[in-house]
Amino acid sequence: MFTPDDAPKVLTEEQLDTIHEQALTILEDVGMDILWDPALELLGAEGNKVEGTRVRFDRAWLMEMVAKAPTTFSVRPRNPENEIMVGDGSLVLLPVGGSPFVSDLDRGRRSGTIADHDELIKLAHATDIITCLQSATVEAQDLPVMTRHMDMDYSILRNSDKAYVAYGGTGYKVRDSIEMAAIACGGRAAIEEIPGTMVVINPISPLVWDERMSDALIATAEANQGLIVTPFLLAGATAPVSISGSLSIQVAEALSGTAIAQAVRPGTPCMYGSFFTPLDMRTGAPAFGLPQGVLGTLAGAQLSRRYGLPYRGGGALASGNAVDGQAASESANSLWATFLAASDFVLHAAGWLEGGLTASFEKFALDVEMCREFLKTKEGIGFTDEELALDEIEHMGPAGMYLESAHTMGHFREWLYMSPLFTTPDFNTWQAMGEEGLDRRANAMWKQILESYEDPGIDDAVDEELREFIAKRKEETVDDDE
Repeated sequence: MFTPDDAPKVLTEEQLDTIHEQALTILEDVGMDILWDPALELLGAEGNKVEGTRVRFDRAWLMEMVAKAPTTFSVRPRNPENEIMVGDGSLVLLPVGGSPFVSDLDRGRRSGTIADHDELIKLAHATDIITCLQSATVEAQDLPVMTRHMDMDYSILRNSDKAYVAYGGTGYKVRDSIEMAAIACGGRAAIEEIPGTMVVINPISPLVWDERMSDALIATAEANQGLIVTPFLLAGATAPVSISGSLSIQVAEALSGTAIAQAVRPGTPCMYGSFFTPLDMRTGAPAFGLPQGVLGTLAGAQLSRRYGLPYRGGGALASGNAVDGQAASESANSLWATFLAASDFVLHAAGWLEGGLTASFEKFALDVEMCREFLKTKEGIGFTDEELALDEIEHMGPAGMYLESAHTMGHFREWLYMSPLFTTPDFNTWQAMGEEGLDRRANAMWKQILESYEDPGIDDAVDEELREFIAKRKEETVDDDE
């Protein structure tokens, strides 16, 4: 079985030390801009140097705070049987999230709606290897932007009972999400004891915590929910063009967010997030699946373990605009790094297309199949007497045909993985079958998965309370906006 100890080391101990020291120098000498007064006041009260909106962190205080974060933590959804553990190579897989568009072969590429969101949530819930969901799997653009976060969180809470990442985005949306998680998971005390949800927090790279993210970070920490602190680094744009220089900014941003969370509430569960890719200088777009991204994912895993933090990294990331060879190659490269890094938590493991702009149903099926094969690879090589098969080798002898062996017939379903998506007919057979391409097979597969969806149901009283909360908050949000 592949474990974090088996993960390849792309950084030496000396190089880890160099990145660490440079990150602390950045925080101590350059500092970060904190654009929200409550966060400035908190950091100043903790002894950090505050000049206007610029904060220069005390390195001893920073590392003292980071050490308070747990190395592993659990998230318990409304169905306790679906509780997940994050850390120690847990490899929790989630679907795509945050895409404004959605696509499939039948309906084409289109702006996302709440109906699309419901369908994608049901698809992810019905997929066994997807053990955690993500609000805004596609943005419900047919709903008001100020309140749609509650509809998308409800889409998960009603159609699934798996763990999930809440919508987030800003302080008031996080507080709404936390209240909904509390309603669904047994109350505020219950989710403060064991988190009921998680929130992605992205600093504004390079080296800025704005009002929205600072407020969201503190709101999440106050409630002791999971924080996924993830710098979004584009080499050559929001970070230096070099990998090592970018990693030092990644460390600075990830550790600063973790330290702020621990100052708010010691023991708040935090992940070290890595989302690093080069910029394509020809187009100005992120370029996924390239060597720099692979190395960044592997290096991020080493850095997270240096600080004893669970690692969010990787995914089936691709820049391609169609479910074709480019998208498959880019995603395979990204997933190899994800699995080799022994990542703990993997956002965008299925369905990511067009640099994340589109949630694709066919890409979802393709990615699920690739993840399933990687999971099989992660199991390693068996060495039982039955698998070593010495008796069978002696029985068959030289020139034996194992296709007619009872050993083969008894074990091939267990030991030989036969992909339902990547088929192997000869050319003439494939031609006679209609020359069906991968995209069409993926189209049939996601439909088959969706057909297998079983409604987990929800307690009527909980459902009513959620609906009442959403209706009340929508009225209040509209009033505040006016």
